Amino acid sequence: AATLAVSRFTLPVYEIYKVGQDLHWQFGLDLLGAYGLPLVIIPHWNNQDGGEALDTSRCFMGRARFAQLLALLPAGNTVLGLDEHTALVIDLAAGTGRVMGRGRVVLLRGTTRQEFAAGQTFPLTLLGPFALPPDPAGGIPAGVWQSMINAQQAAQAATPPQPPDSVLALMADRSTARQQKEWATADRLRDQIATLGWQVLDTPDGPQLLPLEES
Repeated sequence: AATLAVSRFTLPVYEIYKVGQDLHWQFGLDLLGAYGLPLVIIPHWNNQDGGEALDTSRCFMGRARFAQLLALLPAGNTVLGLDEHTALVIDLAAGTGRVMGRGRVVLLRGTTRQEFAAGQTFPLTLLGPFALPPDPAGGIPAGVWQSMINAQQAAQAATPPQPPDSVLALMADRSTARQQKEWATADRLRDQIATLGWQVLDTPDGPQLLPLEES
């Protein structure tokens, strides 16, 4: 249900499949519309719960009824079919979509049909005129936006810094010097590492690197 709701037009599965209402679409949340992606997401694309007696693919609609639904869908939308046990990871910053899981993603845009298997990546422009909004905070209450920024900054601050390759190389040289009992060389390398902002801490489990606090 959550996947359906993300769409610009959502498929009322319960109303049609369970209640027996006529085929129709309802407005969805259109969460990706701000990025130029007019998506109609259909999960359970390859469902087979009906066995041989009943076609329950296309989110329990079946191919025949789904073809009728497509005819009712306003022009300019992209149908994104998701096989079961399958996900599409959308990277807005990179402008790509990556298929994960056991199945495939099917794109229907106009008369064009494309399929992408698990592990494949495709540009988001295949879904529509993708573009990042000029103002990322547009339409978001100021308090909500600031809370998100604060949470992101806190997460970044909590992530420990990683030593650069140059420091790791000096650490490797120091370990070699210690193994060869070249203590003067090991001490000199420790001092070099310190000038780069890192402290070497020798522990029973081996040497560790800790960032030096700025004075």
